[in-house]
Amino acid sequence: MLKRALIILGILAAVVALYVTAFLIVNHQVSARADDIQRTAGEDLPEADDTLDILIWNVGYGGLGAGSDFIADGGEHLFPPSRRAVRDNVAGIESFLIGQNDADVVLIQEIARAGPVNYWIDVRARVEHALRDRDNTFFSDFKTRLIPPPLRLVHGQALYSALAVQDADIVALPAEDGGFLGVRRRYASPLIRLGGDQNWTIVSVHLAAFDEDASVRTRQLRELMAWAQAEYESGRRVVIGGDWNFQLAETDFAHTTDERFLFWLFPFPQDALPEGWRIAADAAIPSVRTNHQAYVPGENYVTTIDGFVVSPNVEVVDVHGFDLGFAHTDHQPVRLRVRAR
Repeated sequence: MLKRALIILGILAAVVALYVTAFLIVNHQVSARADDIQRTAGEDLPEADDTLDILIWNVGYGGLGAGSDFIADGGEHLFPPSRRAVRDNVAGIESFLIGQNDADVVLIQEIARAGPVNYWIDVRARVEHALRDRDNTFFSDFKTRLIPPPLRLVHGQALYSALAVQDADIVALPAEDGGFLGVRRRYASPLIRLGGDQNWTIVSVHLAAFDEDASVRTRQLRELMAWAQAEYESGRRVVIGGDWNFQLAETDFAHTTDERFLFWLFPFPQDALPEGWRIAADAAIPSVRTNHQAYVPGENYVTTIDGFVVSPNVEVVDVHGFDLGFAHTDHQPVRLRVRAR
């Protein structure tokens, strides 16, 4: 009897060891590929003309509303305050996006399926409901492979276009050395090329946030801009938008945040921009807050890291942020109008 029990325990231990080995191998793969894209093509959508309206927003997987802090930013918590808080966050995100449905293209970062960190509320489903009947492109940059629901995590970036899309692709970017719970993030910028004579290429960006001395995000930025310059030289009009995790504009909003909680803050390296490229950002309305504590106006440090970079053949008509009081996520949306130059 004892021998049989030992054999069973040995088999179970071998199975667990094989599973852990397979989990670590699969989740340490950081090379993003074009076939990682999930796309639902839009039907009977018009082609783009010479003017575009583009909205960007990092929605913080539904878990980073005004009442949240986050451990990686110096806070105390990994999870949101409650399931109700997540429901309120997601309802606010959905309502705002419905109100912005006239935007031609919407770029969303930190969009997530239902999982433990958002108390199993499917943020992506609610965003897709708000932006239904569009061409829909999704790239998962953080995914726990070999973990079944309800513990699976699927986060990423999504592009929603009310205009016809010719094709979708990604620009693979360098990865960080570390990971979260044995899972490494696969960095890439997903993109769409719009139909029409103006040759628009629209790119979503979400660079690294916690790399020491901004070394990884700087390499990511330089590789992305090298790709973007080649895309521009091929005759395309390029707009890159999202969460750069670099300070895009000088700001000086009142705050009482201790300097140690600003370890992630670095200015955008201007020498990474090829000649003629420009940043479009709103310095008057902050796009991000610190997460070392729940949001308190005048206490949390706020600045602008969400915005756009455009190629020389693109004219910026207007760019403006939306002051939502960081009610639904730790980032605020930004909208851009551009015209073919």
